[in-house]
Amino acid sequence: MNIDDEIEASPESNVAGPRDLGLVAVHRGVDPSTGNQDVEEYHAIEDEEEQNESQIDNDVNSNENIETSSAPDSPESSTIHEFDMTLPSSHSYLGSNLQELRGRTLLDEGIYMNLPLLIRESVVLFPGQILPLAKFGRSVVEMLLKCISDNRTFGVLCYRDDKLQTIGTTAEIYQYNEENSPEGFCIKAIGRQKFEVLRIIHGFQKVSANVKILPEIVLPSPFADYRSFSLDFQRGQFDKINNHKKEKIEKVEALLTHWPSWVYKQFDPQSLASHIKHHLTHIETRGSHAPDDPIELSYWVAQNLPLTDDERVLLLKFDCAISRLQWELKYLTKDRYLACSNCGIQIGKQSDVFPMSKEGPQNTFCNSGGFVHDTITLYDVSNIILSGEQPSTEYSWFPGYAWTIAYCERCNDHKGWCFEAHNDKSLRPQSFWGLTRRGLKSIKGDLIEDLYELDPGLVVPSLLDTLLRH
Repeated sequence: MNIDDEIEASPESNVAGPRDLGLVAVHRGVDPSTGNQDVEEYHAIEDEEEQNESQIDNDVNSNENIETSSAPDSPESSTIHEFDMTLPSSHSYLGSNLQELRGRTLLDEGIYMNLPLLIRESVVLFPGQILPLAKFGRSVVEMLLKCISDNRTFGVLCYRDDKLQTIGTTAEIYQYNEENSPEGFCIKAIGRQKFEVLRIIHGFQKVSANVKILPEIVLPSPFADYRSFSLDFQRGQFDKINNHKKEKIEKVEALLTHWPSWVYKQFDPQSLASHIKHHLTHIETRGSHAPDDPIELSYWVAQNLPLTDDERVLLLKFDCAISRLQWELKYLTKDRYLACSNCGIQIGKQSDVFPMSKEGPQNTFCNSGGFVHDTITLYDVSNIILSGEQPSTEYSWFPGYAWTIAYCERCNDHKGWCFEAHNDKSLRPQSFWGLTRRGLKSIKGDLIEDLYELDPGLVVPSLLDTLLRH
């Protein structure tokens, strides 16, 4: 199988890996029926908890005020303006004359079909994720042009460490540029449905596969067989305002089962989604929005977490949103930091991650060489050095910002870019960091064993003694 060489150094460079340049060390601070007895049980629980609701509301309002007051880069004058977070997802660097394709293609779940494949290293596409692509070989261009004239759908498979994954996602092209345009042939596609590869077919400079379109399994409510119809008048349409009422009804219905209500909550997609949204409050207060639907949310979180390729493929293999949400909730409840995927030195903190796009803190971009980067944005980083080049605005993924290539200070491995406002001192934030997902790994920061798994030399004796004493 021929895989095109990929270019990964920068948004516009055709050089892979560190270049022979002077490196400047920097440490910058930058700004988820039965009867009346049921009714009596319900009211008993309601009386016990009613007095806590006002206190909960006060706590929520207090937390919202704290979030608002602590948000960085608050405008101090009318001349300061915030970055337009809708710009990155438009991928304007691909050109302004892309043709739009209307309609939507949905394949029947469970069907078997032949699907043209686009194989890319370290690219794991999720349903709902936008995938910009450019700089193709002739055979790939012909395949994509045929897709555009047909149902606009092709398959995306991840290739990593000489291993081709068997689970992928269909991508539907919704915008494209003509081959003879100044920018060259490029497309914007969006992930649609998962598929399983049954057999790879190698043609003349083309690859396709016989695949099965995988269904998304939706399980019924855990209380579907124990529903108390006498409480339907209290049930209504549950939303954020009356979640407490929902919890009370579930406690009553749990009395009819062998297990307490908290057991069933672990398998309730709405409850899991609510807990995850709570962990994402700091992201949403900064301008991004996570979906409310549990299925869409499960894929959105998977897309925005700094996961390894294996972890992303694992989430893609789950056939139910409940399993994905459970895995993601466990991930989010751990205190983590970002480390270099090559040498393990700490690069950033979870608290420094913030969104520069409406799509979330981690977005997919491609550089002028055609290499695809999942890029996560942070206010501040450590142990990073910059190349000695002048900042460039060419092919910038964030209009108004110039980029400089960034490397790991310890191993000199490419980590991402520093973005600085270009000739606009009123733009906020003035600077930030965009780090490539494949250059990072997320480490649980609450266990000393995690450091030893990376490198025993990372823990200095004085720090080790301090941790052991506590």
